[in-house]
Amino acid sequence: MASHLEQLEKQLRQAAASRRYKDVSRLSKELGEAVQAVLRTLPKGDPRAREAGRKLIDLLSWALVMTQAARVTCLADLRRVATANRYSRRCGEPGRLSVQLDA
Repeated sequence: MASHLEQLEKQLRQAAASRRYKDVSRLSKELGEAVQAVLRTLPKGDPRAREAGRKLIDLLSWALVMTQAARVTCLADLRRVATANRYSRRCGEPGRLSVQLDA
């Protein structure tokens, strides 16, 4: 079961790092269910339960930070594009300012 948890953790980290948010959501749920299944097998008061819960919270917190960072980066990119578009024109489109030389 531990190897299954490690596999899910690895998949979740890969999904979060590569911005596959549907996979992050699905894997988060799968990982939570897998941890619950492990916890049900442990005797009451077993310190491994606390450790498993802490690891799950740490991992999901990391995935959240990765998602938030990706969103901030995407927003910054969109703002740069919007700003650049204000000062650009399409090819062949006359500019706002024109200069005419008298010959």
